[in-house]
Amino acid sequence: MKLFSSIFGVVTLIGSALATTKIPGNWFHDVPMFHFGRPHGYKPCYPESAQINGQQVNGNDPDNGDWSPKEGGPLQGNPFPVYYTINQCKAHEFREGVTVVWKGDSNNNWERTHLMFGQHGGYDVKEWKDIQNTFNGKSDQSSNGAQNRDYAKVFVGAFYHAIFNTRKTSIDTADPADKQAEFRSNDWFIWPWDSLVQPGSLINSNWVWGKADTNPPTLSDPSKGAYICNHNTNI
Repeated sequence: MKLFSSIFGVVTLIGSALATTKIPGNWFHDVPMFHFGRPHGYKPCYPESAQINGQQVNGNDPDNGDWSPKEGGPLQGNPFPVYYTINQCKAHEFREGVTVVWKGDSNNNWERTHLMFGQHGGYDVKEWKDIQNTFNGKSDQSSNGAQNRDYAKVFVGAFYHAIFNTRKTSIDTADPADKQAEFRSNDWFIWPWDSLVQPGSLINSNWVWGKADTNPPTLSDPSKGAYICNHNTNI
């Protein structure tokens, strides 16, 4: 099965302020650290660019993609682009996906309040303060268990490629009846640097990747069912 490149149903940004500190609206940026794992005996695919020079890339077959060698881990994985869009859902609410939800005041100051993890056509929603692993930057990016910091750590399922808040290594098989039990670990990580964070407008909304029907343009299109502002409107 081919992975739909490095979109992940994700729309992300890059950030610079503490989660508990309000920031000006023109500072918006926030990219999570992605983690990947390979369960014993299985060879999941690894992300690559979704487009090259304006042409669609069809994604990697199993065990293809540019994995870095594993010698104990966690190790930095090889780089891939992450595509972002920004969506103003309410007068005082912006959303940028894995999806980060920002809420602001009348002075155009904003703070992160929730993280929406794309999973199988819907979202698992966590308040920012409840995310298991966050960090502030390079100095503490290897730490685990710290909460309410600038950036989130997220874990990509090995089989269905859903996004999770936590690792789960107790089962290394794919169970369609319990997709929440999907194997995910931190054998490889990548925290995309600036040149890897690219506008979602590079992705043509008409491109098709099999059953994967969510990409940055569809998340920003009110006529589409995937439109991010129509999901979890109660947060």
